[in-house]
Amino acid sequence: MKTLYLVRHGETDHNADGRAMGQMDIPLNKRGLHQARQTADFLRRYPIENIVSSDLGRAMSTAQPLAEALGLVVQPEPRLRELSFGILEGKTVAECEVLDPESVARWRSGDFDATLPGGESRRSLMARTRAVLEEIKAGPHAHIALFSHGGTLNALHTHMLEHGNPTPREHIPRAFRFHNAAISMASYAEDQWRFLVVNSTFHLDGQVREWPL
Repeated sequence: MKTLYLVRHGETDHNADGRAMGQMDIPLNKRGLHQARQTADFLRRYPIENIVSSDLGRAMSTAQPLAEALGLVVQPEPRLRELSFGILEGKTVAECEVLDPESVARWRSGDFDATLPGGESRRSLMARTRAVLEEIKAGPHAHIALFSHGGTLNALHTHMLEHGNPTPREHIPRAFRFHNAAISMASYAEDQWRFLVVNSTFHLDGQVREWPL
């Protein structure tokens, strides 16, 4: 059996301001660094053997305290980056709608191949995250911590939800939402993923509390 510990990065100033980051390399703010330490304090009790992270700084910085606590090295993985929002990165939703209302409307329609100018489609995100998940399944480690981003985690959770479906849906828009530094856990055995916890913030002080599944 494999167990996957999936973590969204801690808070950044762009998160606090409601700005889209996409693949911008925005660092954690003070609160985000505290969340990273709290996440490490919680996850260090589990027998994690490998830590994989998006190579963007906010994810790597969230993973680093756990790596130090367990004596491991974070493995950077560019395929775990957030979806690219192109020229609208760094903008609020309201600013995006003013700059390019037609592209935003198409994006919101759920079109699987829609892209914002200079950005990436959901189809591309789903393809690269599926490849990472398949490699993890085939790999030697039984307990893996994975640090990434909200959109990327939504894609990974969707893959796990649809696993074994003979006609899997390629994307479930907004199927999952994740708070900063939230933890999900899933186990894989007998060719099936089972969610143990989704979007838990029980380990964080002063945060919204989400009941595990």
